[in-house]
Amino acid sequence: MAKTKKGAIEIIALQCTECNRRNYTTKKNRKNMQGKMEIKKYCKFDRKHTLHKEAKVK
Repeated sequence: MAKTKKGAIEIIALQCTECNRRNYTTKKNRKNMQGKMEIKKYCKFDRKHTLHKEAKVK
């Protein structure tokens, strides 16, 4: 297995605030964004646009 180096780019999951499921994964630059990411995205389980917050990838 290759070693992963600790860089500025981090892989995160976006968790729905209503159903608490992790629907999306994305990358985040820690140098540009210090706080937690919050985006309104479509939740296929609730069938509407909801607020998704940053969570750790398992």
